[in-house]
Amino acid sequence: MTHIIQNLYILEDDVFTSNQIADFLENKFPNSLKITTFTDAQAMLKSIDYNTAIVIIDYDLKGEKANILLSDIKKISSKTEVIILSSKEDIAEAIAALRSGAKKYVIKGENSQREVFSLVYRILNYPVRILVERFKISKILAIFISYFIIIGIVVYIGMRFLKPNF
Repeated sequence: MTHIIQNLYILEDDVFTSNQIADFLENKFPNSLKITTFTDAQAMLKSIDYNTAIVIIDYDLKGEKANILLSDIKKISSKTEVIILSSKEDIAEAIAALRSGAKKYVIKGENSQREVFSLVYRILNYPVRILVERFKISKILAIFISYFIIIGIVVYIGMRFLKPNF
């Protein structure tokens, strides 16, 4: 079976932070991700295509608005998942980002790398994404198959362990 390598872009004006996140994710996903870092939003937007799986954006990027970038990314590729990183705990910004289509709003800090890792892991291993990309089936059919499998497992467990006494 072939291994699919996903594109992950990091848009961060602080090169140290950008490299730190990239190194951390490359160590965790050595054969699953092709990570590219950017300090310029326009260069990143030119690189995004239908095969871009994940984009991590610094909300506090100088000269750019993350919500506008988010909508531009979604126009280019609606399947691209966007994670917003911010140094501010502003609930209004977080809600606006999530409403605009961000997967998650992550506050920079001690646990931010682990949280980003967890999000990237869930995005890469999401069953519907795997069915759509590997087997080239429609998203609705993939959702139906996933629910069918989950319901089958629940029914099997119920029948196996909760035997009725007739």
